[in-house]
Amino acid sequence: MHEKNREYNGYSNYETWNFMLWANNDEPTYNKIQALVKDAVTIHGVATVSGLAEDLRELAHNEAPELKANFYSDVMNASIREVDYHQIAELLLDGRNYLTSKS
Repeated sequence: MHEKNREYNGYSNYETWNFMLWANNDEPTYNKIQALVKDAVTIHGVATVSGLAEDLRELAHNEAPELKANFYSDVMNASIREVDYHQIAELLLDGRNYLTSKS
């Protein structure tokens, strides 16, 4: 059963916090995300949250290792689906600096 309030360290849930933790501490991932932010789809010169959120979701799915079907692959895929990419996109487009903005 899911808890109604799953907030974790200022993020909507643990999975979102964990995504941001790795995004901020793994240089190749950080660079890929910064490129997505820089190239975010714009409407009238303003980057859209939904466009960046979709790009982040696609990045997470593309970067996931391929595992044979088992309990661990199911848990990993479920966790990836729980990430709040919209929240992350909002933080990135607001110019907040990853985890340091949550202090």
